[in-house]
Amino acid sequence: MKRNVISKKWMYFPIVSMLISTIIGLFIFNLTLSNWIEEKIEAGLLTEITRITHKLQASDLQFDDLERLDIYIKTDIELSRQNHITLIKFDGTVLADSDISLIEVLQIENHLNRKEIIDAKNTGHGTTTRFSTSRFRDLLYSAKSFSYQGQDYILRVATPLTRIESMANELMTILILLMTISLVLVTASTLLSSKLMNQQVQAEKDLQESKIEQRTLEIELLRRLTNMLAACNSIDEAQMIVEDIIPRILGDVNGVVSLIRSSRNQLLVKLDWGGAWPGSKTYAPEECWALRKGKFHLANDKYTTLPCSHMAEVQTEHPDANQTLCIPLVAHGNTIGMMHLYSGDNDLSEDTQQLAFTVAEHLGLALANLNIQEKLREQAISDPLTGLYNRRYYEETINQELMRAKRYKQELSLLMLDLDHFKRFNDNYGHDAGDYVLKTIGSLLLESMRGEDTICRLGGEEFIIVLPGTGIAAARQIADGLCKSINDLHLAMKDLSLGKLSVSIGISTYPINGMQKDELTKLSDIALYEAKERGRNQSCHYSDLIITGEQALTSTEKLIEQDTNKDNDKTDLNVVSI
Repeated sequence: MKRNVISKKWMYFPIVSMLISTIIGLFIFNLTLSNWIEEKIEAGLLTEITRITHKLQASDLQFDDLERLDIYIKTDIELSRQNHITLIKFDGTVLADSDISLIEVLQIENHLNRKEIIDAKNTGHGTTTRFSTSRFRDLLYSAKSFSYQGQDYILRVATPLTRIESMANELMTILILLMTISLVLVTASTLLSSKLMNQQVQAEKDLQESKIEQRTLEIELLRRLTNMLAACNSIDEAQMIVEDIIPRILGDVNGVVSLIRSSRNQLLVKLDWGGAWPGSKTYAPEECWALRKGKFHLANDKYTTLPCSHMAEVQTEHPDANQTLCIPLVAHGNTIGMMHLYSGDNDLSEDTQQLAFTVAEHLGLALANLNIQEKLREQAISDPLTGLYNRRYYEETINQELMRAKRYKQELSLLMLDLDHFKRFNDNYGHDAGDYVLKTIGSLLLESMRGEDTICRLGGEEFIIVLPGTGIAAARQIADGLCKSINDLHLAMKDLSLGKLSVSIGISTYPINGMQKDELTKLSDIALYEAKERGRNQSCHYSDLIITGEQALTSTEKLIEQDTNKDNDKTDLNVVSI
C-alpha cells in the first residue's frame, strides 16, 4: 500500500517540475520582451525608410513642387500598418507628411530642434520616443538623411508605442497559452500512463475481433465475386467486377489476369485492377516460371530472387525490389491462364498470398465457364462460312444503333448487298466455288469497312452493313467503292479462273427515309431491287427513286413478289417498269 502511495507521488513530479519552470520562464521572458520588440520595430522602420528613400530617388520628382510631392507621398508610397512618414529639409522645414494635409504641413513648426532630426543630420540616422502634440499619443520616431538632386533631406517614419505594447501582450498571451497547453498535455499523458496496461489488453481484444470481422468480410467478398462472375456475359463485365471486388480482398496490390490463346503459344492480359500493369501485356508461356513449373512462383523469397521474363520491363538494378506472384488458373484440370500480382517494393504477406490462391481458384472456374458462354454466343451470332455476323446479330444491333443515333442526333445508313447472278455462278462452278466467293467477299468487307461498322450476312448471297454516323452522300460513296472493289476482284480457285463478280447495293438512311428498323430494312431492299433493275453492278439510294404514293409502293412490292416466285433457273429479273 505504501509503495503505491509513493508511486502516485512520483507520478506528479513531472507536472510540478514543468509548472515551476514555466512560471520562471514567463517571468524572465516578460522582462526582456518589450526591449526586444522595440529593437525589432526600430530595425523594421530603418528598412522601411531605406525602401522609401530609394523610391523617392527613383521618382524624378521636384521637391519644390509641394502639391505634386504631397500627392505622391499620400498615394504612391506604401506604408506598413499604423506607420506614417514625414519628409524634412536639412534646415528643419517640413515638406510633406503622409497623414496630414498640405495646408497643415505648411503650418508645422520647424523640426530642427527634434532629437531624431539632429542625430540624422550629424550621424545619418536618429531614433527617439516622445509624446506627439499633433497626434496626442506616444510615438517611436526613426529618421535617416539622404541626398536627392544635389540637396540633403531627412525622411522620418513614426509608429505608435501602443503597437509595441500590443505586440508584447499578444506574444505573452500566445506564450502563456502554449505553456498552458503543454502543461495540460503533460498532465494528461501522465494520468493516462496508469491506464496503459488496460488499454493494451483491450487493444488485443479489439485486434482479435477485427481479424474475425476481416475474415468474415473476405468470405462474403469471395462469395460475391463468385456469384457475380457466374452471372457475367462478357469479359468486359468481368473486368468491372474484378476491378471493384478484388482490391477489397487483396488490398492495394496491382494485378492482372492473362488468358492462354487457343493456339496455346501466347498469353494475353484480359483483366486488370489496381492501376496500369507494369509488365508485358502479351507473352509466351515459357516466359513465366509458374507456367513452366505448373505451380505458383514468388519472384523474391528468402531463398531466391528469380523474376519472370514477362516482368522484364520493371526490372531495375535491384530485382528484389520488384515483388511478383504468379499463380496458374486451373479449371477442369486444364490451365486456362495466369493471375499475376505486383507489389513493387512492398512484400506480399502470407495472408495476402493465401487469399490470392483462393481468388485464383474462383477466377479459374468462372473464366472457364465465361469462355464457354462466349464461344456459344459467338457461334449463335456468327456466320460459320464467312466469319461475319449473322441475321440474329443484325436484329440485336440495329435497334441499339438506331437508339444511339437518335440520342446523339446523328444519321445512320444501311447498305443491303446482293451478289449478281450468284445462282448461275454456283451452277457453273459448283458450290465449293460459291463458298470460296462468299468467303472472299466477307474478307473484303471486313478489310474495307470501319471498326464501328457492323457487317452481317443475312443469308445466301445477301449481306447488310450498318454505317453509324453516315449520311446519304457518304453512304453512296462507300457503296460505289464496294461495287468497284468487288468488280476488280480476280477470283481463281485451284488455278481455275472464276471470272468477274459484281454486286448490287440498296441504301436507306435514318432519319430521312425512315425511323424504325423494319422500315429502313425494307426501303434498302426496295433500293436494292431498283439497282438490279437499272442493270446491276451499281448502288441505288432509296431517296433516288422517283416514286410517289401508294401506287409506286404497291408496284415495287409486286416486283419483289414476282422475283421471289420465279424459277431458280432464271437469273435475270423481269421487272415491270415503274
